[in-house]
Amino acid sequence: MESFEIEIPKIEHFEVDVRKKELYNYDFQSYSLTPLQKEASLVVANKIRNNLFTHIPEAKLLKKLVEKNDNDNVEYVAKLSEVAKEKLKSGEWSYGIRKKTGETYAVLKDTKTGKIKSSVTLEKKAVKELGNLPELSAIQGQLASISEQIESLNELVIRVEQGQYNDRFSGFFSARQLIVEALATRNEQLKKELLLSAIKENNNTIAKLMMSIYTDSIDFTNLKTKQTDANRINILLQQSISYLSSAMQLNVVAYTVLEEHESVIAVLSNYKAFTEQTLLEPKYDGKSLAWKIDNFTKGNSNTFINLTQSISENINTLVNHSETLLVEEDTNERRES
Repeated sequence: MESFEIEIPKIEHFEVDVRKKELYNYDFQSYSLTPLQKEASLVVANKIRNNLFTHIPEAKLLKKLVEKNDNDNVEYVAKLSEVAKEKLKSGEWSYGIRKKTGETYAVLKDTKTGKIKSSVTLEKKAVKELGNLPELSAIQGQLASISEQIESLNELVIRVEQGQYNDRFSGFFSARQLIVEALATRNEQLKKELLLSAIKENNNTIAKLMMSIYTDSIDFTNLKTKQTDANRINILLQQSISYLSSAMQLNVVAYTVLEEHESVIAVLSNYKAFTEQTLLEPKYDGKSLAWKIDNFTKGNSNTFINLTQSISENINTLVNHSETLLVEEDTNERRES
C-alpha cells in the first residue's frame, strides 16, 4: 500500500455529478480584460504555489505526496510477556543500551549482572498520519492570507475600477463553488457548513452589487458625465445587474437545500424591494431611475425598465404563490387534526 492514498468516490455516491462542465461555466466574454485575464490567472496560480511552499512550516504533507515513502508509515512496537513487564516495572530487568551510542535495543538484561535474560519481539505497526492535521490547518490559514494578497494583482488590470468590480463579481463564483461542493458531499454537517459559508459570501457580494448598481445608475444618468465614462459605466452596470440576479438565485438554491422556506422568501423579498425602491420608484421629477437609464441609453428602447418591472412582477408572483401554498398546507393540517 502506498504511504499516501487519495480515494475518489465512485460517481454513484454523489447526489450531483460534479464532473459536469455546466456546473462550472465561466463565460467572461462580457469582461473587457482580454489577454490580461489569462496573465492574471497565471500570476495568481504562481503566487498561491509560492505561498504554500514558502509559508507552511515543515511541509511533511507535501513531501509525502511527492516522495510516497513506505517507511514513514511504519513503526515497531515491543511485544512483551506479562513476566517481562513485571520485571521491567520492578527494575530487576532493563532494556539493553549500547555503550557507544546510548541507543536502546531489543534485548532484556538483568540490571545487576548485565546478563541477557530475554529477547524482545518487535511488532510491525502501521502509523496513521494524524500529523497531517496541523499541516492542513496551516494550509487553510495560508489560503486566507493569500486571498488578501491576490488583491494586489489589480495593478495588472488596465483600470482600477474594473479590478474593484472583479472583486465583487468573484464573490459569485466563490459562492457557487461552495454550493457545488455542498451538493457533492455526503457529510450532512459539512454540507450545512458549506451552504452557510456560501450564503455569507453571497450576501456580502449582493450588498456590494446593490451599492454599485445604485451609484453607477446615478453617475450614468448625470448630464455632467462624459460620454466615454458613461459607456464604461453602462457596461459595468449591466454586468452588476446580471451578477446580482445570479447571486440571488444561488441563495435561493442554498436555502432550498437547507429546507428554509422563510429564508427563500426573504431572499426574493429583498430583491423585489431593491428593484422597486431603487430602480422603479418615480422619485426623480416623477421619473424612475430605470426610466432615466433607458433615456440615457442609445436607442431608448425601454429595455431596462421593462426588465426591472418583469423581475419585480415575477418575484411578487413567486412570493404570493408560496404564501398560498403555506395557507393551504396550514388549512389541511388543521382539518387532519
